[in-house]
Amino acid sequence: MKVNIAKNAGFCGGVKRAFMLVEKKFKNYKKKNPVFILGSLVHNENVMAVVEKWRIKKIKTLRSIKKSDTVIITAHGVSKQRIKSIKEREAIVFDTTCPNVSRVHRCVCGYAEKRFEIIIFGDKKHKEVMGINGWCGKNAKIIVTKNETKKLARQIVNSKRQRPLLVVSQTTQNIALFSEAVAALKKAAHSAGRTIKIVDTICRATSLRQAEASCISMKNDAVIVIGGKKSANTRQLWKIARNINKRVVWIDELNDRAKKEIKYLLREADTVGIVSGASTPKWDIDETVAYLKTL
Repeated sequence: MKVNIAKNAGFCGGVKRAFMLVEKKFKNYKKKNPVFILGSLVHNENVMAVVEKWRIKKIKTLRSIKKSDTVIITAHGVSKQRIKSIKEREAIVFDTTCPNVSRVHRCVCGYAEKRFEIIIFGDKKHKEVMGINGWCGKNAKIIVTKNETKKLARQIVNSKRQRPLLVVSQTTQNIALFSEAVAALKKAAHSAGRTIKIVDTICRATSLRQAEASCISMKNDAVIVIGGKKSANTRQLWKIARNINKRVVWIDELNDRAKKEIKYLLREADTVGIVSGASTPKWDIDETVAYLKTL
């Protein structure tokens, strides 16, 4: 069995940065004041299990936050208002927001101040998207499906409003689908005589991984996608691989169920490719490769 691992498997730069910042500061933290993290540092349960060993408590709201507590902002980022609320409680903000996400925050904030209508291509329930929306007054139009794009395009054509439009994307979205949405929105804006500005905010790591997923899926008999089930970028890789190669399995950890799925997947395969989400640790990939060598 030949195993081909994607060159960009493992942590992306933003996730690696967030993990290392938290590890350096809190792995051997001695102070008495508690440390909280607002949600998951990254969407990977194995990584979060490590983080929680450092006595960092995961929270969903700020209700329990007191003066001098530390609140870690995850790699996905949060709204401007959420950061303000933490500071109003006189707590310490420890920000690990991915620089690529921070760039989107600055972009939508700046254009909103210039009276642009903001359109975000992304999952409206995803933490990153909610954070981005929070930097433009929570007034953005959020779309991700073809039907949502068509509906918004019709609204643009039929609206009497002439404010210019800005289109950005969740950093981990599918590049091809974003391009399709942009084409439809451009056509609608031009038809309505409205100015439209497109800023491609899909990060380079996402672009490279999606390209690799396509290549590996074409060149191997089977594909294993490794990453958290809540990870948006991992889901995109799985979709890309599945559209090309029907012999694909997505695992979040190498448990008994995953081993059974892998054995079934590889029953007539000579080569297997491995791709991973941006929040998948190297140790998960190494463990999977070691198991494949036993088959």
